[in-house]
Amino acid sequence: MKPTLLLLLLVVPFKSFSQSGEDVIQKSNQLLAEKKYNMAFDVLEKADPKNDNADIVIAKENIVLGFFVTSIMHQMFALKDLKPNEDIADYRGKEGSYSMHVFRADSILQRLIKIQPDNFKLYHALGNYYYEVYLHYNANWIENPEKLFKWIEENYTKAISLHSSDYMTYYELGYINLVQKKYPPAITYFSKSIELNDKYGNSNYNLAFAYLYTDDRQNAIKYAIKSIDLYDDKAYKADAARMTGEIYGELNDHKNEIYYYNLSDKIDPKNYYTLKGLLTAYVKTDDPKEKETLNSFYLLAPENPTIYNDLANIYSSRQTALISFYESKLAEYKSNKKVYGGLNFYLAQLYIPSNKSKAKDCLTKARSVFAEIYAKDNGVFNAIDTLMKQTE
Repeated sequence: MKPTLLLLLLVVPFKSFSQSGEDVIQKSNQLLAEKKYNMAFDVLEKADPKNDNADIVIAKENIVLGFFVTSIMHQMFALKDLKPNEDIADYRGKEGSYSMHVFRADSILQRLIKIQPDNFKLYHALGNYYYEVYLHYNANWIENPEKLFKWIEENYTKAISLHSSDYMTYYELGYINLVQKKYPPAITYFSKSIELNDKYGNSNYNLAFAYLYTDDRQNAIKYAIKSIDLYDDKAYKADAARMTGEIYGELNDHKNEIYYYNLSDKIDPKNYYTLKGLLTAYVKTDDPKEKETLNSFYLLAPENPTIYNDLANIYSSRQTALISFYESKLAEYKSNKKVYGGLNFYLAQLYIPSNKSKAKDCLTKARSVFAEIYAKDNGVFNAIDTLMKQTE
């Protein structure tokens, strides 16, 4: 299985500030609460234009990382004051008139660390900066991901050594180890994150993945099920249920496999990967709900070649059933040339081993239909020619 790693972007507030910057930070926070993100940054910028106050610098970083509209390599940030009913997502990544701010957090924090080498908040802020850079730019930033991973771990580890840290720090350390396929340390960090906050769904979800990659499926199931209960977001909750079904499928526990796939479908209906997994389980167990689920799955994307390839894999040992299904759909899609041609094309592939005459007839129909909608140099015609040779 190829899981998709899930994560939650979170701006971590700092609650303790130096007395010199406390008032201005409080004023900035009031503006943040009103969604006046550009004004909030300007207040901090006017109070500390040279970025000499560590607490104000960290507050600036929290604003640009959490509320930017557009970012240029996370060195320049566009900010905008919003109305109460607006959201950053309404503007992020879209063209518009915004205030641009140059804020090279990495070099600013590195300079301050040399002045205040025992300030754990500076190391934490620098680690958080590199983590956000990785999330948004991955391999497309100034430096490669390997360096980012190194700097994230170095700065977070230093912050932890100087001061106890929070669950998000350990979660992020777990995540960067997970994406590097360093599963034992990932398990350690995710476990510590859960120890500090056992209600955070992402730590449980990704800990399940880390255990899965080490073939510890019992622990993987334990934390996958827990993440289902913790997630409020439908997509995340459904994904966690689907992952649980996949794990049970690998253990050949088809009863629980089907249960969790159905739970995922109930939470977030008609998800392609959920129905694919559910259909696979029904085919393996010869469940009476197979035909209904096959139809529901097919109707998700009858024009997409991917679904035909997936169905060929699911029904590799039951090709006759798939042939019957495709034949039943021919009349229904006679007027939809793309689907009708596709049905004939994929039927031909299924017929070739046992009925070359029928396969040839299907390919002839597919070629005729596709000729009406595709250019002569379309690759599908080369594919038809290749299959035709197999029918002779």
